[in-house]
Amino acid sequence: MDGLFDLDAISEPGPPPGGLPLPAQRRRLRRQSGLSPHQIADAYGVSEDTVRAWEQGRTTPRGDTATIYGHLLAALATRQEGTAGPDTQPTQAPDWAALGVLRHQVPTRAAAHAPCRRCQQPTQQRVGGHPQHLGTRCPAPDADRALPASPASRTAPGWPGSSTPALPQQQRFEARPTVRLAYPPLKARGMSDGPLAVLDAGPSGLIAHLADGHTLTCPADDLHGLLTWAVNTPLGAVPIRREALPPGPLLVLTATARARLALPTSLPDLPARHPRSDHPLLQQARTIGWQTDADGLGPWTRLHPSAGDPACDSIHLALTDWGALHHDAWNLPERLTPSELAAVLGQYASLVRTPLGAPGACGHQLMRDLRPPPHRHTATGAQLTAGVRGALTMPVDPAPCEAPPGHQLASHRAEQDALADTDIDWWRHPAPDEADRAYVVCLAVNLLHLAGSNEIRVADGPAHHFHHPPFDPKRPGSWLVDLSAVPQHALLPPAFASTGLAWHTTPAVAYAALRVGAAQLQPVQGWLRPGPTSPYLAPWYDHLRSARLTVLKRLGITATLETPDLLTALTDLPQTDPLQRTLLHALHTTVQDAFEALAQPPAQPDQAALAAWPSPKEPSWRPDLRAAAVANARANLHRKLARTSRSGYWPLAVAGGHIVYATRTPHLTEITDTPHSDFKIGLSPGHVLPVAVRPLHWYTARCAEGTNPAQLLKGTCPSW
Repeated sequence: MDGLFDLDAISEPGPPPGGLPLPAQRRRLRRQSGLSPHQIADAYGVSEDTVRAWEQGRTTPRGDTATIYGHLLAALATRQEGTAGPDTQPTQAPDWAALGVLRHQVPTRAAAHAPCRRCQQPTQQRVGGHPQHLGTRCPAPDADRALPASPASRTAPGWPGSSTPALPQQQRFEARPTVRLAYPPLKARGMSDGPLAVLDAGPSGLIAHLADGHTLTCPADDLHGLLTWAVNTPLGAVPIRREALPPGPLLVLTATARARLALPTSLPDLPARHPRSDHPLLQQARTIGWQTDADGLGPWTRLHPSAGDPACDSIHLALTDWGALHHDAWNLPERLTPSELAAVLGQYASLVRTPLGAPGACGHQLMRDLRPPPHRHTATGAQLTAGVRGALTMPVDPAPCEAPPGHQLASHRAEQDALADTDIDWWRHPAPDEADRAYVVCLAVNLLHLAGSNEIRVADGPAHHFHHPPFDPKRPGSWLVDLSAVPQHALLPPAFASTGLAWHTTPAVAYAALRVGAAQLQPVQGWLRPGPTSPYLAPWYDHLRSARLTVLKRLGITATLETPDLLTALTDLPQTDPLQRTLLHALHTTVQDAFEALAQPPAQPDQAALAAWPSPKEPSWRPDLRAAAVANARANLHRKLARTSRSGYWPLAVAGGHIVYATRTPHLTEITDTPHSDFKIGLSPGHVLPVAVRPLHWYTARCAEGTNPAQLLKGTCPSW
């Protein structure tokens, strides 16, 4: 891509005769020129999805956009054929700089009338009535303007060392030739140094702490040098499955490393995080032909070559000063040394995957790693992975009842038209025969939503609407049905979070069918997903269960311990290895937040302020799967509560997976050792462990305040 559009090498032909080329030819011209959809989109100020729609023939550009797009395609064609064409009016030419021209920036040939309001270079192109290049990668007239500042001369506001007066523009940039940084092909990359490195400033440069305890020197003093070092260092990890893509290497920048690299001290504001903004970090990346993904800048940032594929050609940065690891959901202690931080992250990578974001994002990505879909390189079209059966391959909209709040399908939805399935949040006053018991014992179900998730059936495809469908417990989807016929005991929480006609997912309706019979249920409507189904989360369940048991074993807690020894080991847990306890907490957060990630809003800066956002273009964004997991967990918990009540023990309060019982002794075994108890003390998902013991008068005082005591005790539960 070096000098792809040299001023003397490319012509700017007139409007193509007969309109635009066919969609297949548009895609071929782009690929043969080594351009990515992101670069084309940046040249017109549109989204990558729009460019892909043009190349697939689903939509066609119109007006001035069609003219400019036609000139670009004709320029690519004439360049490949070695012919020349007539000049183009500046207002009808694409933004050549946005197409990745880095060594020779190509402005329009005609004289411009006004300076661009961003780069102050002449242009006749206009955006919103103002002189501005169509893309955001404004051309640089010479190397002095295009290159990042040297470490000794960076004095822009908000950058370290900005206390000295600002120098003239010519003196603040180091004059050196711009060279595009190439990433070796996927099969040519080494991985012997492990999945990640934690960088810290040493006496004479950066020190990279690896996951295995070794260290390397890193001579980088800016972003360019850091990426160059990472590209030439064998960092990386093999994929979890051979059919999946390997995760990119992770570089964790501590506070001292960030200062040595002269990166901004704090997270940029939202507009500056946009991948097409003029933030200095992004300008540095563009000078070497790199860019961020659609999430832009953030505590966790993905960088990849402009003509590369973000899924397999990326290097990931985690900036601790910007909130990564210590202030986000990882909640790692700040007192960890760089070597300790590398060790705990390396262990997480070996147990789960390379951390490339918050724990929930890692858990969500792990679902795709274990059920990888087929993948073609977004720039070259080469087949990289064949995928596996049961993978989710197509982005789909949720059914209207399944859309999460804020989604465009939920913007005009009545409250009763949303799914009713939620976790149990319920409490009651003690019954007369419970008032003479001295204690209340709180127990917690291990990983409530993970337990049983390996049995949930998932279909790859959109939901179809049906009227009066017969209930099928094997068909994933949502059903509009009245479950009031299911009997309800006054001393048990309600089995379902609705009264009357409401929308429920298949696991909830299946539980109702077991209690009253399927013939008693008459769904009025359904949003159902036909086609083959599979237990999509089964390998994910096995992977995370094994990881959790491994960490507990390191802490001296195994499934073979007798119950008294297990309870003693849990009591002594706060005195065990703090790094392993930190890792255990990270595993729990990975599981819990991954279910939330199935329905989370898009994180892209250009969509953050939308009143109603569309579905993310990600096949594994499935709010219906999250709703099914919640309904399945509620059904399983209610079943256990009902069975345990045969022994005379009825729950006093429930909050999610936390349950409070009235007992005569301060021991959980009074509940679990009864003949009909369906709760078992253990370490696997679905088993229970003790949380807290309180006197009964504490419980009654909380009831008098109108609060759920189980919800209060939920915050005291450690990560097991």
